[in-house]
Amino acid sequence: MKAMTWHGGNHFTLDDVPDPEVKPGFVLVEIDTTGICGTDVHITQGLFPSEPPTILGHEGTGLIVEVGEGVSDERIGQRVVLNHSAHCFECWNCRNWNVSRCQVAPVSSNGLFAQYVALPSRTALELPETLDIETAAMTEPAACCLSGVEMLDIPYRATGLVIGAGIMGLFTAAFMKTHGVDTLVVSEPVKVRREMAKQFGADILHDPNDVPLEEVMAEVTDEGRGFSVTAEAVGKPQLVAACVNVTKPRGQALMIGVCPEGSPLPVDLYDMHFREIKLVGAFGRGNVFHRVPSELSKLNLENVISGRYPLADLPDAITASAEGLGVKFAIKPNN
Repeated sequence: MKAMTWHGGNHFTLDDVPDPEVKPGFVLVEIDTTGICGTDVHITQGLFPSEPPTILGHEGTGLIVEVGEGVSDERIGQRVVLNHSAHCFECWNCRNWNVSRCQVAPVSSNGLFAQYVALPSRTALELPETLDIETAAMTEPAACCLSGVEMLDIPYRATGLVIGAGIMGLFTAAFMKTHGVDTLVVSEPVKVRREMAKQFGADILHDPNDVPLEEVMAEVTDEGRGFSVTAEAVGKPQLVAACVNVTKPRGQALMIGVCPEGSPLPVDLYDMHFREIKLVGAFGRGNVFHRVPSELSKLNLENVISGRYPLADLPDAITASAEGLGVKFAIKPNN
């Protein structure tokens, strides 16, 4: 099969690699769509740990074309979304943390910037008829955001802020609204992304190049005391600090974006301590992946995918995503 191998930086090669082995309990999936994740971009920028050479990509959908021993032939032909992490439900992490941190059942498969992937049958989730296969490729980022938002205790008539309107910020905004935030501000410098936030439930759009965030806080929140809940969805420590600084006393700040390893938190810790701010880390899809396709069916996701690229043009898609030229970019490995 064809696959794009990452060699460091934004250098990829289109290679012929062995077809995946369909082990007992596994299914073989012909990839339809693989989304470009912010993590993929960060890996090419040296901001997220990964060792080349390897095949990247973890947001994908496709069709089951072969099943391994012990898997019903009825699965062949199913449209599926891929949860690219297996789980045993028995280890300490599965029982006490979440199944995406399973200690004993890692997926032994290639990444999804390839024509095919073989992975455990339980991690290939059949799609509802109400969700198209391309849109469903956004299940993984949406799961990360839903898992994070459900860590918050959102009060009645809450005011909310999301910094960043890439796909993670947009899904965070959508789930904040469905989980009780009354008035939601989305802050984003890129116009196309900022305007898309309205479609995901934002009540107020903020351009950080126009007016300071503190001015919006003063107008929107109770006596200008700060937002009930805030979320950083970019992965920059200074923006995490900005969230903390505009969170009201005893409010909650959520980290959705992934900051580089070793990043310090550039806030006045005395002030954060004095105002009793709760800072919540949310990393990965938690235990909610199986619920997300039906949640996606309820959202208006028209025009969210800004560009579709053939497998060989993956570097161009990575660049477009890094430069904020749209909202979400997708690879079509078999087109």
